[in-house]
Amino acid sequence: MSKLRDKTKTINTLSLFTGAGGLDIGFHQEGFNVIACVEIEAAYAKSLEANKLIGKYISPQTSIHNQDIRKFDAAVYANRGIECVIGGPPCQTFSAAGRRSGGVLGTADARGRLFESYCDILKIIEPKVFVFENVYGLPGANDGGPWKEIREAFHRLGYTLRAEVLDAADYGVPQHRERLIIVGFREGEGNFEFPMPTHGPDSRDARPLVSVLDAISDLQDDDEAYHELDGLYGHLLSLVPEGLNYSFFTREMGYPKPYFAWRSKFHDFLYKVNRHSPSRTIKAQPGKFTGPFHWKNRHFKVEELKRLQTFPDDYEIVGTFGKIMEQVGNSVPPRLARTIASSVREQLLRPTKSLTYETRHDGFKSTFRQRQRERTFLFKERAAAEVAARFPNVQLLDQSKLERSSSYYVGFKGLFSRQVSDNLAHFELGREYYSVAFFQKKDAISLKISPVHSATRKSHEVRIELNGLSKYLLHIDSVTVDAKFFDLDDIFRVWAIVEESLKANSQFFTLIDIYGHYANRGDTVKISTKIHASRKTRLERAIEFFGTSENCGDFITLDNASTALGVKKTELNDLIADMRGHRWDVRTQETHNTIRQSAVLCTYPFPLLSDKAQLERRFNDSVVA
Repeated sequence: MSKLRDKTKTINTLSLFTGAGGLDIGFHQEGFNVIACVEIEAAYAKSLEANKLIGKYISPQTSIHNQDIRKFDAAVYANRGIECVIGGPPCQTFSAAGRRSGGVLGTADARGRLFESYCDILKIIEPKVFVFENVYGLPGANDGGPWKEIREAFHRLGYTLRAEVLDAADYGVPQHRERLIIVGFREGEGNFEFPMPTHGPDSRDARPLVSVLDAISDLQDDDEAYHELDGLYGHLLSLVPEGLNYSFFTREMGYPKPYFAWRSKFHDFLYKVNRHSPSRTIKAQPGKFTGPFHWKNRHFKVEELKRLQTFPDDYEIVGTFGKIMEQVGNSVPPRLARTIASSVREQLLRPTKSLTYETRHDGFKSTFRQRQRERTFLFKERAAAEVAARFPNVQLLDQSKLERSSSYYVGFKGLFSRQVSDNLAHFELGREYYSVAFFQKKDAISLKISPVHSATRKSHEVRIELNGLSKYLLHIDSVTVDAKFFDLDDIFRVWAIVEESLKANSQFFTLIDIYGHYANRGDTVKISTKIHASRKTRLERAIEFFGTSENCGDFITLDNASTALGVKKTELNDLIADMRGHRWDVRTQETHNTIRQSAVLCTYPFPLLSDKAQLERRFNDSVVA
């Protein structure tokens, strides 16, 4: 009789880094009694409190601790019979998003060391099992060093580990979402194997993956009109075929007049779901043009997002649309969580021979990465078919003998307000004026740019060369710019004129669209900058150095940077601040906490030309000596 009671006894559980409760829902549904949650974000804690009041997915007796885990007193729960701890620390320091901003600090960042607090709590609570989830990239971050450190910390506490990267779509979630799941259990107390996929080609019965339409069909209005997104790129969304993204508009996909360079954006940019397949991963903090987008060219509604993440319809998520999306996007899908919870309960905590989910056999190897590659080929086939249907008679004009020239003026008010005219008399007062001479012969463009000043001041000269453009731009391979400048704001405006010239001769929207995102591009387009002056300021030397593509997009040690720039290491931070003041996106640990120590990263060999890019404005060393 005592054994029977033990088999049915409630499994007391502590939830750490709870978020909006995705992991907790699945464990609650499988009979785990989550007696306390620890969550630092007040907005997320409000969602937990709202569901606690409802009492359906979070028990009314659950304690919600809205606090930093490093301040959480685990001793309060030391004698509460907790058998399981669930939750994973924030993932930014190991994630792809972290790499995009300039590097992955991993455990060198304070957030990356939160596993130590996790271990401290395990030491006090001494649960039989813990379930730790994180981004799929953690094992490979920083050459595996953080992953080794985390594993060793758990082993020292006496836990055996099982770890797998799972795609949520293989477990009935209408979304491809890869997460690292670690199950730790006391050495000598049973064994754990991950469950076989329940859906897809790797499942026993090849049960179909759950599609977006499967999940949300009853929420759709057949009479809903198609939308059009506003903004710089918004009109393109309606042209994107289902399942594709911005890359549909690249030359590599066969688009006759490209809008984007290959790999110039991340794969969620203008991504529209294929309603008959699972969606790509829902992001917590997407940009305006970041998908997944609905096939009717709009963002998904809250009730649809909840379905795609498998939250119950009646689960309350509190906040604005943006805050709700953040909570949904940061969550473990409850459907996946439930599968893990059932397997942990039946294999480790309440062992039974009759498992709900069959375990993986020896030698099992998931094919989700292979299927990922296969989808890429299908996307290209779909793009080719769409292009052929939309442009059946497209012909590229032969401009091999093209030769043309023009001259005009550009007036700037500040950095971002500009006016173009062929007559200075047409300009408003209070602008900075530049004369531009444009000449094109075959695939080469030359620009001569000079500030127009009434005062006589000694100017310097800069030559900027762009090569390798022909892969992306029709009939243009190189641009040579010879410009005069009095101060470094002139160089910013020179680049603005270059961008406008390239846009006028193509369908591209920005210079970055042509050059490619610094963290995701190939090295097709090459840029070099050479300032002609007998005596250069340190800031001019820096612009010359970072104005060359081979010095951008990758880390440079502080020692190498100081040598190349001819300054002391102690002067680097001030120099970089001045660069940023002139809108060059040079990054260090001082500016971006995901940058590795002792390293400098310049993202682009040109200044950031958009007024939306937030960079500090400083004027030190800005005037040519």
